[in-house]
Amino acid sequence: MASFVGFLYCFCCYFTILAGYFCLYCPLLPVLFISNKLYRCITDIIFTFWQYYATALLGFLIRCKIEVTGDAINADETAILVMNHRTRTDWNFLWPALYHAIEGKNKYKYSTKFMLKDMIRHVPGPGWVMQLTLSMFIKRCWIFDRKILEEFCGYLSALSYKCSILIFPEGTDFTEKTKKKSDEYAKKNNLQLFKYVLHPRTTGFAFLSNKLLEEKCLGAVYDITIFYMDCVPQNENILLRGNFPRQIKVHLDRYPADDLPQSEDGLKKFLEDLWSKKERLLENYHNNPNFKNGKILKCKNVTSLRIAFVFWNLLLIISALSFVYVHLFRVVCLLHSFFLISINCFFPSGFQFFEIKIYELRRNIWRSNFW
Repeated sequence: MASFVGFLYCFCCYFTILAGYFCLYCPLLPVLFISNKLYRCITDIIFTFWQYYATALLGFLIRCKIEVTGDAINADETAILVMNHRTRTDWNFLWPALYHAIEGKNKYKYSTKFMLKDMIRHVPGPGWVMQLTLSMFIKRCWIFDRKILEEFCGYLSALSYKCSILIFPEGTDFTEKTKKKSDEYAKKNNLQLFKYVLHPRTTGFAFLSNKLLEEKCLGAVYDITIFYMDCVPQNENILLRGNFPRQIKVHLDRYPADDLPQSEDGLKKFLEDLWSKKERLLENYHNNPNFKNGKILKCKNVTSLRIAFVFWNLLLIISALSFVYVHLFRVVCLLHSFFLISINCFFPSGFQFFEIKIYELRRNIWRSNFW
């Protein structure tokens, strides 16, 4: 039974993403050529609504309890979220944490952007949708990654765009192999040996934070700590077999932009200090599972979750039937997929780079006509 539940969960997550891509994102492409801001708004609403579905699926089907404590995320400001990367499946449990943590009138369209490995953008379905929702894909080569971050920050500033940006500063998930490498790095550089986290990579975070501060569009940095109290789902195969944690703790600490260091070196030190605090917090959780850490954040209105659960399951059925029986639907889906694959071949960071170029082209044309 557990294996069936695990399979059903993974099936629903993956194929509702595909359904959303085919039925919602594909038809929306022409909007980008009319207004970047409108395109961003609509795609953010869709993606946020899917986050509600993932939250509902984990709660209704898996019965996983997630306790969220600390500082609420303000949906009216741009925020950077930094989080320990305990497993490859962390994002499954991040959605419900954000559902409870995000507050404000714009919550329904306040989507989360990810800083991800470049290879992920090529994954059919999830990788494509992440591109269309403006996540960043880095190549682990600073010459390229610096340019990607610069253009991303400039685009956010130009649109006066509000979102949260999630970074895993450790760069990879916590395993025996990665822990050993982290310890070797700590010994070589005379740093503290961590037991529950890996030493963070500070360059990307410091540069991104500094650029957003310069653009005056960063509201705060949130330190997110996730702790699995029983089962630790290290990879997707564990979830597929139905081995889900029954209880998870997530804690958030807010650091307003005015309190952040104003230099990249200072921001690097700031992140290193956060990871030392995170190590102590995880040690407290490990030694005392009943450890309470501040105000509990909980969204009591589950109506949106129920609506999302019904909507996305219906969309999954509709998309499957349409793909089988509606020729025009198949043509539109295949043409959009071919277009996106082509964009990935010609633009080094994927669709979001294309989106930014469309905006710059429209702005230059407007300026030329105006003057």
